[in-house]
Order: sequence, then structure tokens, then C-alpha cells
Amino acid sequence: MSKFALVFGGGKIARGFIGQILFLNGYNIEFADINTHLVDLLNTSDKYQVHIMGNEKRNSLITNFSAISITNLNELYRCFYESDVVFVSVGGANLGTVGETIGKMFQQNGIKNIYQNIVVCENWLNAGKVLEKSITSNLSYDNVLLFNQYIGICEAVVMRTATQPNDLSKKFPLDVWVQDYWNLPVDNSKIKGRFPDINYIELRADFNNLLTQKLFTNNTSNAVIAYSGFLLGYEYIADAANSPEIQLLLDQAYPCINKILEKEIGVDPEEQRKFSEKARAKYCDYTIVDKVIRHAKDPIRKLGPNDRLIAPCRIALQQHIDAAVLVDTIAKAIFFDEPSDESAMKLKKIREKYGIEYVLKNICKLCSDEPLYNLVLESVEKIRKMGLVIDHE
Repeated sequence: MSKFALVFGGGKIARGFIGQILFLNGYNIEFADINTHLVDLLNTSDKYQVHIMGNEKRNSLITNFSAISITNLNELYRCFYESDVVFVSVGGANLGTVGETIGKMFQQNGIKNIYQNIVVCENWLNAGKVLEKSITSNLSYDNVLLFNQYIGICEAVVMRTATQPNDLSKKFPLDVWVQDYWNLPVDNSKIKGRFPDINYIELRADFNNLLTQKLFTNNTSNAVIAYSGFLLGYEYIADAANSPEIQLLLDQAYPCINKILEKEIGVDPEEQRKFSEKARAKYCDYTIVDKVIRHAKDPIRKLGPNDRLIAPCRIALQQHIDAAVLVDTIAKAIFFDEPSDESAMKLKKIREKYGIEYVLKNICKLCSDEPLYNLVLESVEKIRKMGLVIDHE
């Protein structure tokens, strides 16, 4: 019996992680995307390659896929209920739009008395809740009841990096170059009915703790590398991470992060040490060719109160943990002004028009009487004296 999966999104993670996992498990794949050029390209191609950076023997030639436009609600509905499982990999900023589309699809065609699970593969704060809210806000009261009974919204933690080198993307537009990392943890508590057995997908009962562990370990240390690397003029993440300056910062950052997680979620110290070593090895891996700018983009979101910098810093200060390296990273992130990033340009305008204090109060949501507020201001002055932001003021 053939297996079938619907994947909302046709981007690098959708093709280069979700698509590869599904293909290796014998699934036929339907990608649904808003980009008509990408949809046409997927439909006129019968294969694409997933390249495992540093381990090419594990490359996969992906076949048995097709694509539809996300605007075709009737076809989308048919695929949804023909699928054994559904995935969403569209980029966190697009979750609301995809949720609205799914909601309209259900409202137009109805919700069947059949269990179905949607796995949300986004490194985005409360990704599952964002998608669910945008779906249910487009449903009638009766359909909301059916949705809550039969549709599971399950978050996943994506820890594989996927990229497309500029010099190869034109020649091989569907190919993806990815990290040699294979596990996709999924929140077991949100599953409705039976979830299919899929190699590389790990159903986790402790998902929320894992999500916090991943956010603080990977995303926080990644921010240290990206924002420091940007101000120091590095183009690639691995070059930045391996530089003497940033190696010293990471020597401080990981012990700080480890202590925070030991206090916050009670993670085993040895387990967390190994977890952080894997994160550091990933960012220092020269076979993963990825740009600093891509990792630093969207600073307004990343400077938010519940994200990778402010949240662990607040915990550290409450627990009397030295978080100077994270405080410095907040200051550096405020000066990320990459012209190609819309969020960075918006942040720069806010900073130049209203000042650093305004950014701390209105973006970071810090109160002027809390310790972190003044520590960041002190750090801003420090990096100014070091000359790090002379070209970014």
C-alpha cells in the first residue's frame, strides 16, 4: 500500500529535510507552496538531490513528488485527507498565512471525523499555537469543535541546517545542501489518533524541555556567533565561530547556557554538556557553508522578551549566573544593520530615531528598573569604545 504525505512549503527545509525523511521512508510527497514558479519547477522535474555536507555517501536523489498551489483549496483538501501525515515548513513568519488558508479550506469543505496530524517544523516561538490560532479564527464554532477533536497540531524541533550555495543554486535550483543531522523530535502530547512509524522522527514526551534546551543552547549560541561575527566582518558562520575572538566568547557562552538550563529545567549537567558540544561543533564545521547574515537576520524577533537572548539573560540574573557574554550579544544585535534584511533596517530606523532605551523598552520589553536594562546600556558603551559599531551608528 502506497504512503502519502502533504508538505506545506517547498523551501530548503521542506525539500532538504522533511522531503528526504519522507522519501527514505517510501512516501509519495505533495508539496504545497504559494510560489507558482517553484510549484511549476517541482512539477516539471522528476528528481532533485539532497547533498549531505561532509558525508556525501548519504546523499539522496529524491523522486516521487509533485506540487500544487496553496491557493487551490479543493485540491489541497483532497491531498490533506489522502495523506498519512501532514507537515508545515514555510518559515515562521508565514505561519499565519498558511493557517488562514487551512482554515478556509476546512470551512469550505468541512472537517471529517478522521484523525489527522499536522507537524509544524519551524524554529519559531509557539509555532504550533500560532498556526492553530490562525486556522481556528477562520472556522465556525461547530468546525472549531471538530478541529479540536480530530486535528492534532504537533510541533517539531528542526536542528538540521539547510542551504543553497549561490554558485550552485542557478544550475541546480531544487538541490539542497544540508547538515549531516537526521533526527526530527516531535511533541508526542499533541498527537491525535495514531502517528505513522517514520524513521528519523522521534516522538518525545519531554518535548517542551527539549524545545527550551534547543532554543537556549543552539539559538542563543548561534546569536553570539552571528551578531559578533557581523560586527567583526565575517561572511561565513564557520569562519566566525572558529575565529580566536569568538572562540573566547563561546568559552564563556556555553558554560553560562549550561548552568541556566540546569537551573531552569533541571537538565542533567553531563547530558547538557554533550548537547552544547554538539551545537558548538555544528557552528564550527567548515563543511556547513552558511552565511553570518542569514543567521543574524530578523533581529527584532530575536530581541523579543521570550526569545534566545532576553529570556536566558533574565534567568541567569535571577540565578546569579554570569551572563556578560549574552548581555554583550544583546547590545551587538541592536546594531545589526544588514541592508538586505527588512527587520534589521526597521530596527536601525527605530534606534536612530528614538534611541537605545526605546529599543530596550519597546522591543526587548525591559523595564528601566530591572538589572538587565542597565547592563545592556553599559554593554552598548563598551562595544562603542571597542570600535565595533563605528560603521553602524
